[in-house]
Amino acid sequence: MENQVEEIKKKLDIVEVINRMVPLKKRGRHHVACCPFHQEKTPSFIVSPELQIYKCFGCGKAGDVFSFYQEFNRVDFKDALEDLAKLAGVKLVYRGRLSGEEAKRKNLYELNREVARFYHYILVKHSLGNEALKYLEDRGIKRETIKKFVLGFAPRDSRVTLQYLTKKGFKPETLWESGTFGKSQYGNKNYDRFAGRIIFPQIDFRDRVVAFAGRILPSNTNKEMAKYINSPETAVYHKSQMFFGLNLAKEAIKKEKTVLVVEGELDMISPFQAGIENVVAIKGTALTEEQLQLIKRYTDSLILGLDSDFAGNKAMIRSIELADKMDFDLKVLDLEGKYKDPDEAVNKDLDFFKQQLKKAKTIWDFILESSLKNYGIDSPRGKKLILSTVLPFLVKISNRVIQSDYLKKTAQTINSDLDSVVAEFEKYESNQQVNLEIIKKQETRKQKPETREEKLEERLMEIILRLRKPGKIAKNIDWQTIRFKKISEELVKMKKFSGSKLASKLAPELRESFNDLYLRAQEDQSSAEERKKEREKIIKQLEEIKLKARLLELSGIIAHLEASKKVRKIAKIEAEYAQTLKRLAELQRA
Repeated sequence: MENQVEEIKKKLDIVEVINRMVPLKKRGRHHVACCPFHQEKTPSFIVSPELQIYKCFGCGKAGDVFSFYQEFNRVDFKDALEDLAKLAGVKLVYRGRLSGEEAKRKNLYELNREVARFYHYILVKHSLGNEALKYLEDRGIKRETIKKFVLGFAPRDSRVTLQYLTKKGFKPETLWESGTFGKSQYGNKNYDRFAGRIIFPQIDFRDRVVAFAGRILPSNTNKEMAKYINSPETAVYHKSQMFFGLNLAKEAIKKEKTVLVVEGELDMISPFQAGIENVVAIKGTALTEEQLQLIKRYTDSLILGLDSDFAGNKAMIRSIELADKMDFDLKVLDLEGKYKDPDEAVNKDLDFFKQQLKKAKTIWDFILESSLKNYGIDSPRGKKLILSTVLPFLVKISNRVIQSDYLKKTAQTINSDLDSVVAEFEKYESNQQVNLEIIKKQETRKQKPETREEKLEERLMEIILRLRKPGKIAKNIDWQTIRFKKISEELVKMKKFSGSKLASKLAPELRESFNDLYLRAQEDQSSAEERKKEREKIIKQLEEIKLKARLLELSGIIAHLEASKKVRKIAKIEAEYAQTLKRLAELQRA
């Protein structure tokens, strides 16, 4: 397996792989971008074609093509290996057994794929699915769309599905672990949780079926049955990390540079079918941090097409705060009360829907305007309710200029003076403040501080690595820090310097440190003359530190010898002390 990993690395260029996911720009010998792992406006994420590594000097994330793919796509090493092997055209040969967790996930993916195929077959090819198929077609869902989303129908009699899966060799344990099937308390029989429902397979952005959602048919008169049910959390499904339809929408999202986020599968399918393909769906009215990080890979512009009363949802306030901090451009699709959801709007008036999508309002405008409609300003109570709705959102705006503008707008909207609104805002803000410094101190790991000498040597090594023949200078430095000493030893051995060759010769524990130094060295924008002056200055500073340390050491030795009255030794040490002091004075004068 190790040989195959190296084979994949050799066949793939890290620049090309990362550029598929994060647009890179060439800068000198490297390629740069704003880091995909944290928020920044000035690029500090660097990809080196020479070293075949990436490094962010903002958040510290670093590694090779495998670690990037894992981190960016939130997959484990095995998944990254399979995906990158396909990209490189390498056929993987597995040796040894999968771990228990790996085997479980593999079985669940295989089962889910087979279940989705079976449900789809029942819907489009079998008489058991006729009613469900007619319902979808009456809703305006075309056969082509049904096929694209792999929609299905679960037979009312669970035995039909279970017999099929048993013949396919799936074990009861795997069926239960999937969350799609359960075990009856009576008679110890298995059953399909989705029996008698239209099925919406939940397919992740890597085209894997991870779960299912099911809707009852209108003919179902059982009032105890929920209209919609969803798979529970499993080893392969976490709804907080999932967007329905992202596997089909991601290219359109990148192209349009924005995404419409809706609630529920049909609200996503109808716009998509109508040609508005940059749309995804979530469960509920709140976006999680994981979902925001996932969608950030494709766009930083969100249009929320959610339930109109989401403004009262505390989880949504948190979502908006997260999106604002992550620098999303956040807008809201306003259907103006004409239609209850995007599905209905698309089917009844597509032109209106498209028009409203173009006119999407900023989140802050929408909240203010909807509060005004709901409560009015004819009474003190109405104004109070507007403020209680709006302030929790305004306090979350990270940009103070935008925040100030909306405070003025709020004051104008409720016909109140700005000072009064600001006073209420500040009162609310003070009640919400948390001592972030304490939290940061608790979360920050205690790190051993670097000495001044180590910091100087680090900068000196950076400067030296910009030279054509760095070994020539490095060999004359009395390195005190072990890692720089080891790097210097390898530098001196090299006849012709090459960053990639040196990296390959270093011990694994030194490689990351060298990679950081080398990337920083290449990114240094100062002139050769400036670097030369800085190098000479650092060498003097290091010598000063060394001389001061020696003076301290000699003072201790003299004090010890004076107690023993060893006159000759004292004279010798005092002479060295005087010479050291003289040299230090010369350096300081220079």
